[in-house]
Amino acid sequence: MKFIYYIFSILPLKLLYVLSDLMSFLLKKFYRKNVVKKNLINSFPEKNDNEINNIYNDFYKNLCDLFVEVIKAYTITSKEIKKRVIIENYEEIDKIIKNEKKPIVILATHQCNWEWLLLAVGVYFRRNFVCSYKQLSNKTFDEIMLKTRSKFGIKMIEAKESITYLNKNLNKLEIVALAADQSPRIDMKVYWQKLLNQETAFYRGIELLPKRFKSKVFFISMRRSIRGIYNVKLINLDSPPYELKKSEILPKYVDFLEKEIYKNPSDWLWSHKRWKVNKR
Repeated sequence: MKFIYYIFSILPLKLLYVLSDLMSFLLKKFYRKNVVKKNLINSFPEKNDNEINNIYNDFYKNLCDLFVEVIKAYTITSKEIKKRVIIENYEEIDKIIKNEKKPIVILATHQCNWEWLLLAVGVYFRRNFVCSYKQLSNKTFDEIMLKTRSKFGIKMIEAKESITYLNKNLNKLEIVALAADQSPRIDMKVYWQKLLNQETAFYRGIELLPKRFKSKVFFISMRRSIRGIYNVKLINLDSPPYELKKSEILPKYVDFLEKEIYKNPSDWLWSHKRWKVNKR
C-alpha cells in the first residue's frame, strides 16, 4: 500500500489533477451527498437551489483537488511548498515569535488545503512547532499521514496527549497549531457558539489553551489563488492578558471563520459531520 501511495505521489500534479477531475464527477453522485447538501442548506438558508448546487459542485472539485494534493504532499519538497503556499506576512510573524517567551497559538480551519498549510508553516518558520492531530483508524494510512505531516520538523501529538506534552515542554515550544473547527467527541465537555446559523460545539482548548499559557493567538487565513496555489495570512486574533472566566477567543475565531467561509464557501469541508453534537 505504501509503495502504491508513493508511486501516485511522484506523479506530476498536472496528471493528478486529471485524476481529480474524474473523481469529482463520480464522488458528487454518492460520497456523503446527503451530508453535504444538508450542511449547505442549513448554513445558507438565504441561498436558492441553484446557488446551493453551484457550491455543491465546486466543493467536490476542490475536495478531489485536496485529495490528490495530500497524496503529492508525501514526496513534495520544501522548495515546491514555498512556491505553492505563499505566507504573505511571514517576516512580521517571525519577528513576533522571536520576541515571545511563550509559544504563539495558531488557530487553523478546514479551508482550502490544511495539509499543505501545515507543511508550509513548518518550512517557512523552521521553529519548534507542535500540532495536535487525531489518530486514524487505519494503521497504514495513519503512518503515511504522520510521516507526511512531520517531514519538515513538525512535532505531531495525538490529541489525547497534547495537554500533557505542552505542559512538559512549554519552555521549548515556539508555535502550537490547532485545527479549531473540527467537531469534538460527543462525550467531551465543549463550548457552544453559533456558526452559520447553527448552535455549534467547539473544543474547550480553543479558549483555555492560550489562556493557560498566556499566549498570543493568530487566526490563519488561506485562500485559493489558482489551482494548486494558495495565499496565506496570519491575523492577530487576541493577546494576553485574558479574563479567565470570560469567553473571548472563541467568538473572535468563529467570526473570522464565518467570514472565510462566506467569501469562498466551496473551499470549506462540507462533507464533515460538523453538527453531529447537539446542544441539550
